[in-house]
Amino acid sequence: MQTDPILSPLNDSQREAVLKTEGPSFILAGAGSGKTRALTHRIAYLIQKGVEPWQILAVTFTNKAANEMKERVKNLLKITESDEIRPFDPSIELRAGSAQGDRQPRLPVMGTFHSVCARILRRDIEHLGRDRSFVIYDGDDQEKLVKELLKEMKIDETELKARAALSYVSRFKSEAVSPKEAQLQATSARMQHVINLYGRYEKALRTNNALDFDDLLLETVRLFHEMPKVLERYQRTWKYLHVDEYQDTNHAQYLMVTLLASAHRNLCVIGDPDQSIYSFRGADIRNILEFKKDYPDAAEHVLDRNYRSTQIILSAADAVIAQNPSRPEKKMWTDRAEGPKVIVNEVRDERAEAEDALKTVVLRRGEGIKLNEQVILYRTNAQSRMFEETCMRFSIPYRIIGGTKFYLRREIKDVLAYLHVILNPRDALSLLRIVNIPSRKIGQTTMEKLQAFCALQSIGLWDALQRTEEITDLGEATALRLQKFAELITTAQAKADVLPVTDLTRWLLGAIDMEKWLKDGTSEGDDRWSNVEELLSVMRKYDQLDAKTSLLSFLEEASLVSEVDKLNDTKDDALTLMTLHLCKGLEYEAVTIAGCEEGIFPHSSSSYDPEQLEEERRIMYVGMTRAKTHLKLLHTRSRMLWGETRANAPSRFLDDLPDTITERRSDDILSAFAWASKPAETSVNLGYKPRTPLKAFNQLSDTLEFNQDLSSGAESENQDALEVGHRVSHPKFGAGTVRAVRGDIATIRFDGGMEKTLALSIAPLQRL
Repeated sequence: MQTDPILSPLNDSQREAVLKTEGPSFILAGAGSGKTRALTHRIAYLIQKGVEPWQILAVTFTNKAANEMKERVKNLLKITESDEIRPFDPSIELRAGSAQGDRQPRLPVMGTFHSVCARILRRDIEHLGRDRSFVIYDGDDQEKLVKELLKEMKIDETELKARAALSYVSRFKSEAVSPKEAQLQATSARMQHVINLYGRYEKALRTNNALDFDDLLLETVRLFHEMPKVLERYQRTWKYLHVDEYQDTNHAQYLMVTLLASAHRNLCVIGDPDQSIYSFRGADIRNILEFKKDYPDAAEHVLDRNYRSTQIILSAADAVIAQNPSRPEKKMWTDRAEGPKVIVNEVRDERAEAEDALKTVVLRRGEGIKLNEQVILYRTNAQSRMFEETCMRFSIPYRIIGGTKFYLRREIKDVLAYLHVILNPRDALSLLRIVNIPSRKIGQTTMEKLQAFCALQSIGLWDALQRTEEITDLGEATALRLQKFAELITTAQAKADVLPVTDLTRWLLGAIDMEKWLKDGTSEGDDRWSNVEELLSVMRKYDQLDAKTSLLSFLEEASLVSEVDKLNDTKDDALTLMTLHLCKGLEYEAVTIAGCEEGIFPHSSSSYDPEQLEEERRIMYVGMTRAKTHLKLLHTRSRMLWGETRANAPSRFLDDLPDTITERRSDDILSAFAWASKPAETSVNLGYKPRTPLKAFNQLSDTLEFNQDLSSGAESENQDALEVGHRVSHPKFGAGTVRAVRGDIATIRFDGGMEKTLALSIAPLQRL
């Protein structure tokens, strides 16, 4: 008897989610629960039962996830490359009887929010009075533009940094707040500067015919609001909507999905509130928590079976996240009942932390776990330096995610800027970047004269380049060089109408002699040219499209790709280093989470913000559930970070871990002894016999200070009741205030200015 390839591989919960195709559905999918399988099998099932592929839309947050969805659906439906038709072309109607005739696309539209919106706008942005040849500014472009605007506004960098201003602007846009509406939030001089900048920034984007990432969403929502007939066309097209990672949607994304789904209400959202970790990008956890309010008749499916981690790791992660209020109740389970305990290791400082982490990596490699199956995670980018240095000392190959991205390298940005100008010569930012690359002897003084002419004539930079003979204070030779540059762009535009993007770029590189410019006789120059050649190889997959679409599609990918999307492109065996925010959606055989200390993780920004602390707990949950078999959590007794040495208490998240599944270690013998001397019901398996008290006392570190009279502290009743804020006295350090208490360890700030971390069962403290 032949099994159904779509339904038979699913567990009961997944099958229920797949079969419920009509009306709204909410799939609560825990970490590692096979949500991608449920989503892709649901799409394949819809097509199998007769829904046209073009009637289905699936959106997610990364190209990696979107491509994985496509591949799985293709395999389920046995679609070959020759069968596949590009599913969304701005020039055609995606509905029955369209210009494609009998050859309908066999794949639904599956992509990121930004890529789907970009293609909608390529087709319909002219309804908003905009040009469809717009360019998309990445973060680097945005920052340069904002710096120019701040300079025009005569606002010093010390008063308002470009990156901080952009963060405010992005938040306004993600909440669909216009510059005019933002005026209501001008509660300080600094915020007034931000809002004034916001207005100027929007005007500059329009002048340059450019959109930033937030605009892709916001302009799509505006298009749907202002053009009901356009919205109706997309509603007729996409009758079945799927949204992956719904907990990460912001208000603009919520509005877009709500508008599209309002006609047929066949909306399936999938996600996990416990993994909502992007509030700093505008993600609103209320979107998923309140889905049932928006759709009271929604079916709910809970995927709580984990296919990734051991039960020990799941129980540890559940213990951490269980402390968060207002979350849907779920407990993850798995058939993988056996596995090593979660290791919590206290080390001396950040150097010892990196060495311990790397020694563990080497040990795991010796056990057969490849480097690319291991990861070191940390809360802030500032922590990465020590791990990089130690990798180099240990000769361990590594890749750091979140460093300089390929598409942000200088030589790549230069080539992309040329292509942007060829597509859209109104892009003044890109014009300014390339007008003297390679060198044409066009300096800053010339550019100032050009820009002054632009201001006088109220024209754009490209128009000024066509009228250089009118700029009287330009020298004849300089004017001629500018004219030749303009002619180069005009010639390239003509070639862009007939040449696919790879051939166009090869012609351009030859015309400007880019190879000679980059290869300056140094190894760095050779690397830069190699990067350009790599860019050409990326372009090739677009060469089968018509010339204009080829250029457009490539530039969209270059603008919207993320570093995580490229993570698995390399086959090199190398250790991965990354921040916890970047690890979502990934999995590793062995995971180490560093810096589990108060003020670092949870981050100090959460100290007085309960909602932020809940998010910090979710970040820890995400990091822990990346691990399949081995999970190690590291904290230090002292740490040099941001220019000062701190002795932070261990993270409160470590207190949540059940002792039965945790192995607590310390490179300080007395700390280990303190753990081992806990009451029997809370004892922790150290994995070795602690040394005798005498030997332990003889090997104390300088960081933890204890009195050798064990009886003076171990039986004190005062210590049992110590809490943050209590006043205490120590015979050596004097009076002090308790700053933090974690289990048997207290951090005390003494009145003399010294801060110490002490074991309460041993230190001779007296409550005052």
